[in-house]
Amino acid sequence: MDKELIVVVQCHIVKEYCSGYFCEYHFTDRSGGFDMYPKDKNLRIITLTCGGCCGRAVHRKLSHLIKRLKRQEKIDKNKIIVHLASCVAFDNYHGPACPHKQYLKTLIQEKLGLELMEGSKISAAAARKRDKGVYNKC
Repeated sequence: MDKELIVVVQCHIVKEYCSGYFCEYHFTDRSGGFDMYPKDKNLRIITLTCGGCCGRAVHRKLSHLIKRLKRQEKIDKNKIIVHLASCVAFDNYHGPACPHKQYLKTLIQEKLGLELMEGSKISAAAARKRDKGVYNKC
């Protein structure tokens, strides 16, 4: 994988009480939603919130980031990958998947042309609940 920067987009509402510990932990450990990245590759991570419902601010934030990276560090947007954090992407203990998830995906992939993945922390308890039908499989 030729990426240099991973941007994790977290739910603005969830981020009011979530420290983001598990997203950071699983990135550092290269587990959960980050298990496809080699541990020996020097990757950077940036976390952003969507800006609140409906998530429109994510376009402005990512546009600014793309410009800064290009100008300051000569990093092209094809070296960036965006992960929708599990609190956005999946039905979980924080609540249901984001009702604006498809809109976020449109902004990120179609409008900005960035590669997108879904998930950060993959909780064993949430996976069991999805298998039992308690949480929706997204």
